[in-house]
Amino acid sequence: MRRLFGGGKSKTPAPTLSDASDRINARGDAIDAKVVALEKQLTQLRGQMSKMRDGPAKNRIKQRALQILKQKRMYEQQRDQIYGQTFNIEQAAFAQDSIQDTITQVNAMKETTKAMRGQMKNIKIDDVEKVHDDMEDLLLDQEEIQEVLGRSYAGMDEIDEDELDDELAALDSELLGEDDELDLAPSYLQDTVPEPATAEPVAAGGGGGGEQLDEFGLPAAPMAAR
Repeated sequence: MRRLFGGGKSKTPAPTLSDASDRINARGDAIDAKVVALEKQLTQLRGQMSKMRDGPAKNRIKQRALQILKQKRMYEQQRDQIYGQTFNIEQAAFAQDSIQDTITQVNAMKETTKAMRGQMKNIKIDDVEKVHDDMEDLLLDQEEIQEVLGRSYAGMDEIDEDELDDELAALDSELLGEDDELDLAPSYLQDTVPEPATAEPVAAGGGGGGEQLDEFGLPAAPMAAR
């Protein structure tokens, strides 16, 4: 059927930066493997040259080592170029991601602005001002009510403050007089402690042949003979 009517050619997808980065990294890995292999060969050739005497055989090995060294330098230059290409691709991918993020942010801001406009249609400035004025009037009414409730009843404001001061001063005087009377206790409530009587000592050999007493009225201890 496709031969008769001619079918459309399948389009290959366009390469992306990620695909390009993967291919370049694969090339870099292959070159790194070649460099490692050449370094091993150079190590083997150097070991052989160190054991050989100067002569045609050693010169042939030396030429082979120089050729391998040139190949190694060439691969290293190619690897450096690939590293530079990888860096450029990464920078381009970063820039592309930044642009995509910017597009996403702008679209989100557009949708937000559209939603805010739809919401603002339901809000009128006059209604907001009216609600604010009504709230202010209610608060003023509440303050007036509190002021009315805080007023004194009839007759309370007519009391003379000077008379109150005099009455308070008289009350203080009475309280001070009561405190002074409480400080004076009756004589029978006061504690009196009699002083102890001291007995006069009686001289030994006195009338009646009594013993010598000390100051407490007890027999005194006999004096030791000298």
